[in-house]
Amino acid sequence: MQVVEVKGKKEQSEFLAFRKRRYKNDALYIDNNYFMLQEIFAKKLHFVKSVNIHPVMVCDESGEVLCEAVIAYAKDLPEYIQICFFESLPGQSEAVQLIVSRAEEKGKYYKCSKIVIGLFGHVNYGLGLLNSHYDSVNSFSSQGNPKCYNEYFESLGCETVLLNSYFTHNLEDRLSRYGALIRKLRRNYEFKTFDKHKFEYYSKIYTDLNNACFTEHKYYYHREYEDDMEMLKELFLFMKEDSLFFAFKDGKPVGFILWYPDYNELAKPGELFGTKHFFLNKLKGKNIRTAKVMEWGVLEEYRGCGLPVALTDCVYQTLKTNYRCSQVESSWVLDENEDSNSICMAICDGKYKEYIVYEKAIG
Repeated sequence: MQVVEVKGKKEQSEFLAFRKRRYKNDALYIDNNYFMLQEIFAKKLHFVKSVNIHPVMVCDESGEVLCEAVIAYAKDLPEYIQICFFESLPGQSEAVQLIVSRAEEKGKYYKCSKIVIGLFGHVNYGLGLLNSHYDSVNSFSSQGNPKCYNEYFESLGCETVLLNSYFTHNLEDRLSRYGALIRKLRRNYEFKTFDKHKFEYYSKIYTDLNNACFTEHKYYYHREYEDDMEMLKELFLFMKEDSLFFAFKDGKPVGFILWYPDYNELAKPGELFGTKHFFLNKLKGKNIRTAKVMEWGVLEEYRGCGLPVALTDCVYQTLKTNYRCSQVESSWVLDENEDSNSICMAICDGKYKEYIVYEKAIG
């Protein structure tokens, strides 16, 4: 076995081709990361300017790829060297250990103290390996993986960070309990949707709120305006302006919520999510049954009044008026985030999928 560094177009094509083969006949996964990896290799994403990327593959004697990953170092998250976009054939513990060893080498070079497995460059692009519900298709932008991936990293004696998602079959019933609170918040705050005619203005509000709301969030680091403009432009190829709501107090942006339909319902399991699904969304997007709440954030001085509940009600009102989504899934929430977990428990049926991040000290 040998570790191959992915530098030229030939190696990049082999890296991407392995993902295609890995999931071609997988009835329980839709690949939402393929397009992003293409963008990373082409160096088209602004965030790559602040992240050093080292894609690697482990190949056997015949040149067949056994496993692969992107080893990444974010200058604004200097404690960690990341193993992200990991994929492997089953039964490849030895090959996986070679990737971990290479990550440790890179970590020592950058003076990192830990390897983190399950962070996708930045938390806005993904966090956590799936740690339950291995028999369910992954929702849009959520990780899916076989159990053996977790077993590879558990065998290394890693520390773990747990995350949960939540689900509700009937958001209306849950929110109806908080009708008086929602009415009060609507009197005291103004709620607006994103306006694509003022794209830069609202995109900057989104970035500023992220940077202000998540300063203490594990693994979060500062986002540049260009980072989120790129991300939102791609998302708005599919989602509408009412997928991003802002809360204002006396003209000041104080909170937001980002959601979208589960576009993976447009894809067949085993597919690479891509251009054809843009057209399927135009034709069949209204048939999507599940809404995906990706994130919310509220400035610290405005927390404690229930503002996330009112923002979630904004989502519910637009679902009722403009969509056929009848159920709602949340993105991941850190298990240690008591405030967000308590809000999710209040407005959802209960916990749904579990995700996990692995950390390994660099010796």
